[in-house]
Amino acid sequence: MFELKNITDLTKYEPASEKEILAIEDMMNLKLPAEYRTFLKYTNGLSTAGGVLIYGTEEIIERNETWEVNEYAKGYVAIGDDGGGTVFLMGLDIAGTVFAVGCGDMNPQNASIIAVDFSSWINSGCFSKSEEEELGDPIVTCNIVLTASPNGGLKDLVEIKNVLHIKIAAFDLLKCSKNLPCELVKDYPYDQAIKLIESMGAIGQTLKVVPLSKKE
Repeated sequence: MFELKNITDLTKYEPASEKEILAIEDMMNLKLPAEYRTFLKYTNGLSTAGGVLIYGTEEIIERNETWEVNEYAKGYVAIGDDGGGTVFLMGLDIAGTVFAVGCGDMNPQNASIIAVDFSSWINSGCFSKSEEEELGDPIVTCNIVLTASPNGGLKDLVEIKNVLHIKIAAFDLLKCSKNLPCELVKDYPYDQAIKLIESMGAIGQTLKVVPLSKKE
């Protein structure tokens, strides 16, 4: 999943153990995003010559307290920063997406999307240009993709269908869940998608938002 050997000026560390990660989760009273947990088991943090620091188990608690994440960005966890005032956040219930927000703000509503896939972002060297800048236009719509089968099976799939108001038969939705990744809907209002997926909690972690640029 992670391939860092071709990235220059990058420092990686010994992997974190499951015991170390569980201890962090216990002290922070949360469950770290699955992609970030996998990352910690590959390298317990990393740093780049450009000043980017992705937190390991030794930094994450102190940095989240410093940025007052639990107060100003509840439901998120700070997983790194660029050394220049920008903090990288991941939603506890938003699979894979990395957000960037100013350390003097810390309001997720004002954050930009840095990446919709944490692993790819890490493999790219933690490039800090936002998805909005990459696309060249404001993000107004997105595609929503089912990337994993929810634990609750059909019941959870129906929940996704109802919350997102997707016009698809339950049978077709179940069929879709067996052929992953599966695109559920196109050109969905971006802000609405983020809020609704976040509201679904653990079920929302099976969904991925793919931002689209504004259409002319």
